[in-house]
Amino acid sequence: MKNNKNEVQIFGVIMDIQPGTFFKDGEKFLRFYIGIKRTSGNVDLLPVIVEEKQTEGLKIGKHVYVEGRYSSSNKHESGKSHLILEIKAETIWCGAGDGSAEGENKIILEGYLCKPPIYRKTPIGKEICDLMIACNEYDLRRTDYIPCIAWWKEAREAANFKVGDFVKIIGRIQSRIYHKKLSGDEVELRTAYEVSIGRIIEHEGGSKKDFVGELQEVSE
Repeated sequence: MKNNKNEVQIFGVIMDIQPGTFFKDGEKFLRFYIGIKRTSGNVDLLPVIVEEKQTEGLKIGKHVYVEGRYSSSNKHESGKSHLILEIKAETIWCGAGDGSAEGENKIILEGYLCKPPIYRKTPIGKEICDLMIACNEYDLRRTDYIPCIAWWKEAREAANFKVGDFVKIIGRIQSRIYHKKLSGDEVELRTAYEVSIGRIIEHEGGSKKDFVGELQEVSE
């Protein structure tokens, strides 16, 4: 079996670098954040992890080009599990730059729908559909779970997808700040990350039974 395609290309400015390193899959990593401006003028602030041996030249305010994959993991906290999403850099190039966040933001992703699609209209009439795509990485025997959002025509198309269907999309990674209501009147600002689908390249109907078996093989 081959890996599902999960290719990220981003170019932007380093906005923050977390102090210290951490271990993941037996390697030492550093986490930093890249700012990339949308055509609307809003800036997506995206987390990137890179092996410590590739961090030479990384400084806040510098432009950086990253190729890699969009990776997910579960963080268990206070009895709850949270999905952590970050770009795992495989190739990285750091340039001078002028500190502006103009850049590139592209992802090509293929995998299997692991939850029923959720189609809805926003209060201002936008048609959107939420998808959760499971992207298998067979050589590491793991699966990344990537939340995606389709718009307008693609949202109407995706609303008819079934769990187990194969999907291939092209889009960009976006960050979104939202208000999380806690106990009582307490509200906390949080950031969600998702793939904004530009185009659905391919869709094939699948078997939920076969899909679940495939995931179990990868995730054990």
